[in-house]
Amino acid sequence: MAKAFSFLPLGSLALKVNLFSALFACLTLVILFWTAIRLLCLFYPNEEGAGFVPAAFLSAGLLAFALPFWNHSLVAEVYTLNSFFICLVILLLLLWRQKEDIRFLYAGALVYGLSSGNHATVAFLLPAILVLFLCWCRQDRARHLFIASVFFLIGFSVYAYLPLRSLAEPSMDFGNPETLKGFLYQITDRKDADTHFSHFRESGLTGENSPSISIWAILMAWAAKVWRVAHNLVLDVATYLSPAAVLGAFAGAWVCWRKNRPLFFFTLIVVAVNASFFVNWMRESFFPSYIVVCLFTAVAVYAVLFRRAENDENSLKGAPEDLENPVASVQAKPAIDWRRLVYVGLLCVIPWNILANYHQADRSGSYFGESLLKRTFLSLEDNSLFITGMSWFNFYYHHDVMRLRDDVTGIKAWDLLDPEPPSYLTTRRYPDLNLPDPSHHQFDSRLGTYAYVQDLLQRNHGTRPILMDQNVTFFEQLPLENEFAPYRNLLLKYRPSSSENNREDATGLAFAEFKEFLNDELKIPGIFNTEWILKVTFYIPSFAAYYHNTGRYQEERDVLKLTYEFLGLRGLDWQFKQVDNLILDGQVKQARQHFNAMQNNFPDHYRTRLMAGLLLRAEGKLSDSITSLEEAAKLAPEAFRPQLELGRSYFSMGEREKASLAWERARENVQSLPELMRLRAQMTS
Repeated sequence: MAKAFSFLPLGSLALKVNLFSALFACLTLVILFWTAIRLLCLFYPNEEGAGFVPAAFLSAGLLAFALPFWNHSLVAEVYTLNSFFICLVILLLLLWRQKEDIRFLYAGALVYGLSSGNHATVAFLLPAILVLFLCWCRQDRARHLFIASVFFLIGFSVYAYLPLRSLAEPSMDFGNPETLKGFLYQITDRKDADTHFSHFRESGLTGENSPSISIWAILMAWAAKVWRVAHNLVLDVATYLSPAAVLGAFAGAWVCWRKNRPLFFFTLIVVAVNASFFVNWMRESFFPSYIVVCLFTAVAVYAVLFRRAENDENSLKGAPEDLENPVASVQAKPAIDWRRLVYVGLLCVIPWNILANYHQADRSGSYFGESLLKRTFLSLEDNSLFITGMSWFNFYYHHDVMRLRDDVTGIKAWDLLDPEPPSYLTTRRYPDLNLPDPSHHQFDSRLGTYAYVQDLLQRNHGTRPILMDQNVTFFEQLPLENEFAPYRNLLLKYRPSSSENNREDATGLAFAEFKEFLNDELKIPGIFNTEWILKVTFYIPSFAAYYHNTGRYQEERDVLKLTYEFLGLRGLDWQFKQVDNLILDGQVKQARQHFNAMQNNFPDHYRTRLMAGLLLRAEGKLSDSITSLEEAAKLAPEAFRPQLELGRSYFSMGEREKASLAWERARENVQSLPELMRLRAQMTS
């Protein structure tokens, strides 16, 4: 659908696709307005529709300038189109009920099928829709259900585009859906499966079937979970719509319960499942719930402020005693209509949201990908292979859409961490690369992935430069940091460990250039916003982690200083890294000074006890070191490093059996290949 906007004769492609989101945000508000009117018509069929307009206008105004909705109306994302489809489905269902025309049901089924191609979580609307179907469709249910299913499948068939497009090997190929496995992986959203209903899988509901846990305890645990979902939803609505919307939602729900039970359960299911599914995400993920809240608010506003006011006026006009005594009539009618005043007060929420959210919703400064990252991409060597991490979205925009660096071949770092990298690294997608033979590699562990990546790098090193951007996550999974040397700004350059000049670059120059880039960024008006900070808080710690893992401790301290002064990250993690850095660099006195501050601020954390053990060992106090490390291991029995360091201290004391036991526990706690290799190195040394 957005493709049509790319033909508009204005601005960049990014602007055109963002304009698509803006248009469907506006259309969502229009559909929400008409849906509110249709809902009121259903509840009050004998009253004039003109009286519904003020309440419907308020509901649309509340959603329009809610910060999450405003934000996502300005960017290329799925949420405004998703909201449009949800509103349209509800409107068509209401029209089906009011006009008793089955064609509206079929149209709703078609739109519902299309909407699933935009956001798969609309699947949660199905139980709610079935409730209405079973309650409102009294005749020929089987035939109507079959026809509606056909229309749904016609809309759902947009998914057929996924394998067709994937076969063309595009750069952005989520889930690689050209295979049945990849197709099912993508349409079931396995990518984010760990977050689905994650709140209900958290500790507290495990072992419910155990006979040692009572039914009452299970019910209380579930009640606590449900309470948290309800609490988060109410808090989110109060924050982004208004506290009045919370009251309106409850009042409107009560009216809905009295007027139309099937519709009440329909909305209840929509809200309950949406809120439970996204309880840890909230904001834009709650848009279906926002829509229901806005509709219920319109119902409450009309029922409380307009319907009763009109009834009062009608009763005054029609009373015989008023005709006989006009003075009494004037006295009976209040000089000031408090209901109208309340409505005007509610309308003030709209300009209040505009004023409060305008600067937060302003996206004119979100140029991180257009300025700093664009400069980074332009600095890539000619005909290079670029392994892109955090910047991959921005890179492929500049590469595939803007054709900025056609000479560069890009590989997404996350594809290399996939359980089966060859499914993404194919000769069709990368005909100019020398790819390893997958049959010569096993991918049952990170060790197999590591061997495959090394093979890939070595095969292509002789024919082209290999560069990557700072990526702490990648180096946490694969111990490749010693294979890459700082090159310029964000970039690292592949230097095989066997190469004599693998550390020939001046390591400080790259970080200095990166800081220069940041200074240039900060001169752009409005650049200092949340999106910008998120990028910076990824790259700066990446520099620190890289320098730490490669033993460049002075450079790491320079980065930690920037982290402290510029980003304001001064908590436990920063203090732990600072003390660890100084100990490893042999500056024990300075480490003791920083540790004292760490101990004062975080006395009971296992990392404080761990650092105490490392510091005591550096000071030659092995017995005290072991005591502190044992305390750290008890506080965090699942942590890797306390056991690793405890084994080293035991070994230094000559207690080899205890050292072996500690290292065995460390092996059980290993979470990544670098940790495993670090353990092996310590045991062999």
